[in-house]
Amino acid sequence: MKKRKISWVAAAVCFLLLLFGVTVSMLAAFRSSVRQVSRQEELEAERFGSYYALISEDDDTLLWNSVYEGAKAEGEENWDACVEFFGGRLVSERTTGEKLRMAIDAGVDGIILNGDGSPEVEALVKEARQKGIPVVTALNDGAEDIRQCFVGVNSYNLGKEYAERIWGLLQEIRSDCQIQVLLNSGDADSGKNTLFLGLRDSLEQRISQKEWPWQVEISATAVDGSDAFQTEEVIRQLMVEAAPRPKILVCLSEADTRRAYQAAVDYNRVGEVRILGYYESRQVLEGIDKEIIDSTITVDGEQVGSLCVQALGEYRKTGYVNGYLPVDTCLIDRGNVSEYLERYPE
Repeated sequence: MKKRKISWVAAAVCFLLLLFGVTVSMLAAFRSSVRQVSRQEELEAERFGSYYALISEDDDTLLWNSVYEGAKAEGEENWDACVEFFGGRLVSERTTGEKLRMAIDAGVDGIILNGDGSPEVEALVKEARQKGIPVVTALNDGAEDIRQCFVGVNSYNLGKEYAERIWGLLQEIRSDCQIQVLLNSGDADSGKNTLFLGLRDSLEQRISQKEWPWQVEISATAVDGSDAFQTEEVIRQLMVEAAPRPKILVCLSEADTRRAYQAAVDYNRVGEVRILGYYESRQVLEGIDKEIIDSTITVDGEQVGSLCVQALGEYRKTGYVNGYLPVDTCLIDRGNVSEYLERYPE
């Protein structure tokens, strides 16, 4: 019996040693592959004359992946430039400020930034400029006085586009109406607030001019775009608990548009709340096709990325670039959604 017990202990020890050996081997192989990928990226960057960093808080969204693809293609094809999505492959999440610090310390030749307008980001943009690194902001212009160029949509005019669509919906609703706009709580002093002002001013002007007989209330609700659960809870409260519940819900990100779409289905609010979205994905387009989402306003992400690289290249070449480069927008609704769905095969 004693010998049998000893043999079991020996077997257990051997198994643990084997498991330890396999784990160590796997870690070594993983580190080797990481070093190999990093070295491959370094060699890839060395092939080009310029090295640009693309920095956005929203690393994983379809929009910013599209911006990156456009920037990468433009850089490689026309400007001898390598564009890296800074922070996009990191295991741990980094703030916009941390990514900016990494880019500055790396000595990049230019930065494409989705700015949030925070004092930390503005200070880092100033530091980049002092070190001769040009900065182009994309879609959110959080460093207006110190960046070289802004590529995007005029936020106030975009708000007017939403107001135009809302006015059309009011003609259908023809009753008192509560309108809620979801604003990211991290968008302080940024274009999203300007967008809200454009929407409100334009709609109030329409209502006043037409002597609209029904009461229309427009308000903004803050959500934390980085916290999916918190945003989903805010949307749930608006659709289920709010009194009165909004008849029109405006979402200013693709992720929030998807969440509102799912909430309308989950809480049986289809047809009761008209959802206006931002940007496009297959799920958003399917929501429009099923008439759960009313419409979405989209921008050409690849065009944004391409123009950003053009702006950096022109500035580095001549020392001058236009301060604002506009990008195209398009309203997608039930009438034209089929054209866009063709781009997203199942």
